[in-house]
Amino acid sequence: MILAVQQQAQQGFFGLIGDRFEEGGFFIMMLILIVWMLGIFLLARGIYLARKKDPKIARTIILLNSIGLFALVLGVFGQLVKLIETLDYLSSFEDTTPRDFAQGLKFTMLPTLFGALVFLFTRFSTIVLNWVRPMKSF
Repeated sequence: MILAVQQQAQQGFFGLIGDRFEEGGFFIMMLILIVWMLGIFLLARGIYLARKKDPKIARTIILLNSIGLFALVLGVFGQLVKLIETLDYLSSFEDTTPRDFAQGLKFTMLPTLFGALVFLFTRFSTIVLNWVRPMKSF
C-alpha cells in the first residue's frame, strides 16, 4: 500500500489522471471530458449573458442541464460496457480470485464516477446561473 502511494506521488497528478482515463475506458472518459469542457464553456457564457441581461440565458441553463444528464448517462453506459469486458476477461481464466474481480469492478466504476462528477458540476452551475439571472419584471 505504501509503495503504491509513493509511486503515485512520483508519477504526478496528470500521469495519475491519464492512468485513470485509460483504466476507465479512454473513449468514454474523453467524451465525458469533452462534455465537462462544454459545461465550463456554457457556465462562462451564462455568466456573460447574465451580465448583459440577455434572455438567452434560459436556453443556456436548459442546455447545461441536458449535457450534465448526458454526461451521467455516458458514465453509466461506459460502466456497463466496461463491466461486460471485465466479465468476459475474467471468465477466460480458470482460477479467478475475488481480488481480480474487485480490481475489475473498480475499473468499471471510473466512468460512472467521472460522469457523476460532471453531472454535479453542471447542476451546481445551473444553481449559480439561476441565482445570478436577472429577474423578470412583472
